[in-house]
Amino acid sequence: MTHPLVGKSYTFEDGNRMEIIQVREVDELRGGSSVTYLAYQGPGIPQKLILNLEQFMDIYGQLFE
Repeated sequence: MTHPLVGKSYTFEDGNRMEIIQVREVDELRGGSSVTYLAYQGPGIPQKLILNLEQFMDIYGQLFE
């Protein structure tokens, strides 16, 4: 089953964008679930970033409600 965040994106006022591409379970030693997302900044290649789901929601959760 796909996590409800997968496929969601948010575009900032300056045109930069975040797109969630994966939410997956990892072992408990690494903190439960992780979020993989792309950060688009300008015309270049997007950065692929990974954060713990709890940290991601603390920082960016309000953007994806």
